[in-house]
Amino acid sequence: MDVNVHGEPIQEGRRIAKGNVTRDVVSIGFTQADLGEGNATGVLVRDSVCLSGDGGNQACADVTMVATIRLDDIPFSAMPHDGIIGLGLQGLAAGPFLNFLGRLSDGSKPVVSQFGISFGPTNGEIYFGGHNAARLAAPLQWFPVVTPADGYWQVAVGSVQVGNVTVDACHKGCRGVIDTGASRIGVLPTRLRKLRTALASSPGIDASCHGPDLKFDLGGFVLTLRSEDYTDAACTPQLGVLNLEEPAFTGVYAFGETVLRRYYAAFDWEALRVGFAPASPDALFSEIITV
Repeated sequence: MDVNVHGEPIQEGRRIAKGNVTRDVVSIGFTQADLGEGNATGVLVRDSVCLSGDGGNQACADVTMVATIRLDDIPFSAMPHDGIIGLGLQGLAAGPFLNFLGRLSDGSKPVVSQFGISFGPTNGEIYFGGHNAARLAAPLQWFPVVTPADGYWQVAVGSVQVGNVTVDACHKGCRGVIDTGASRIGVLPTRLRKLRTALASSPGIDASCHGPDLKFDLGGFVLTLRSEDYTDAACTPQLGVLNLEEPAFTGVYAFGETVLRRYYAAFDWEALRVGFAPASPDALFSEIITV
């Protein structure tokens, strides 16, 4: 259904608007640690989106979506998919009807307001309605979302270390933002050169990369990435620049594919918390599991 920003039909009695009508237009900005930043401009449509569970149950949401009419070449021409499902918090949504998790929670009670994500060596899964314990090598460790009003799934980072050397003491505060669309670790320009130099790795006799561990201390739990996690075939550290204005975004790191291949991440919509656990190396992944 063609709708306005309030979720109301553009033309009363018509599902699809016809003729010369005025439409609400939404412009959404994207910043990608891999591909750069750009804008998507579109009109609004509403539809019913359902998730089918293993037991035949369904969870449905009457949700508004942006149907794009114009995309900047950067970053969208290089994106290997046809659309984006925003799983951020309400603060990132362009309107109250455009937040998928919020609408799912409102329209399908009782729904466990959690989802889990993990990437395997070649594919991964997203699990709605909780998290998949079979994918965990250890219990989840939960951390509160920092400034949830911003809309990001982000956690406080106490320090960043390379080997035994602290490369960012986070005196003004640091945070890690989970970004499933980024294949590299996102770093602010002011920290990029220092971190890239510290992560220098070299190929070994066994053709693997030898270099120091990269550690993000979350307080009681450390996300540890080995050199084979953050380097490419030439042993070059895979870091992406985050063009975010400081001081509003001081100390931001983007946790993308690099982190999610080694760690399972769980997200709790109601309690506003993020959980991490080492991913089970023996898990066989299906593309999508819903419950």
